[in-house]
Amino acid sequence: MSLKAANEYGFANARIRGMLSRFLSLDMYESLLQSESYDDFIKLLAGTYYGPIISKAHPSGTPGPDELALVLSEDFANVSYSLAKSLSGKISDFTTAYMRMFLTESIKSMIRGIHVGLDKGEILRFAVPTSAEQAEEFERLAELGSVQALIENLPYWDLKIALLTKMHVYEEFDSTAPLEVAAETWFLRSLLKALDGFSNDDKKRVLDIVEARVDLRNVLTMLRALALQLESRAIELSLVEFTGRSKALLESIKTKPNWREVLSALEGTRYRELAGRIARLYEESKSLVSVELAIEDYIAQRVKLQMTAYPFQLGSVIGFFNLKFYEIRNIRSIAVGIERGESAENIRRMITLW
Repeated sequence: MSLKAANEYGFANARIRGMLSRFLSLDMYESLLQSESYDDFIKLLAGTYYGPIISKAHPSGTPGPDELALVLSEDFANVSYSLAKSLSGKISDFTTAYMRMFLTESIKSMIRGIHVGLDKGEILRFAVPTSAEQAEEFERLAELGSVQALIENLPYWDLKIALLTKMHVYEEFDSTAPLEVAAETWFLRSLLKALDGFSNDDKKRVLDIVEARVDLRNVLTMLRALALQLESRAIELSLVEFTGRSKALLESIKTKPNWREVLSALEGTRYRELAGRIARLYEESKSLVSVELAIEDYIAQRVKLQMTAYPFQLGSVIGFFNLKFYEIRNIRSIAVGIERGESAENIRRMITLW
């Protein structure tokens, strides 16, 4: 089994180890956050792996935040495509399915942005395309004036159908939550299907990340719903069902009357330590922003663990994609924050470090 795994993942693992060395360090992140101007930020970034990439795209000038976003997205696309091309067979098929997660997150962000009337630049701030073609699609979709028009113009037929079936609920509640659940469910179903044929160990490593992502977002949704005093039907339409273990947690939290009981339900799960941390944060700040950041941090740490485990396994592949995604999103958020004169403390709340 070990020899087979080494043969399947050997080349990809070597590529991943090399690319990990290019990631920004925590010290570099701190330096970027402390930049006194956008020009200083770009100068610091030029001293990293991204310097030659930016110089090649903009040899005679400093790219603005929007232009930088496109450069970074193209790098993410190139790196992802290069790594995916080194895989074969069912691993390649799974990687294609897993990359739908980034598409799903981007579509959800654009739906939220259009719903609240953001401008094109704001809508694209958290959208991270995985190819040049997808970047063009996002540009086009972000210019549409309504959620209905965005969905009708999606080039992904099965996702479009999933979203259109929830349009009446979106209009009834004037909330994007049902659409976001539909998009998430579309991704999760395709992911489970792509896991067929893999070993139990590979499945466990993948689900360790994906289940945590679903479970903790459901918890955050419940906390938000309770804070807004939403009715029970609206809450039901905002929660995502996944595996049996996730459904059990979902059933235990969706009828809780207050935030303390929701977090208490986590005490008997693998999220016990996180539950205590979230409870303290929410008690002190009464803000869900700090809770959301703690959850993102937890998921990022779970992803990082995949990179330090036995290397010849599916978790190391998806772990790399996730960490690269976080880095691209972090740089884009810092760039926009610095350009707008936001404080380092405020920008730091918008990024995810590991």
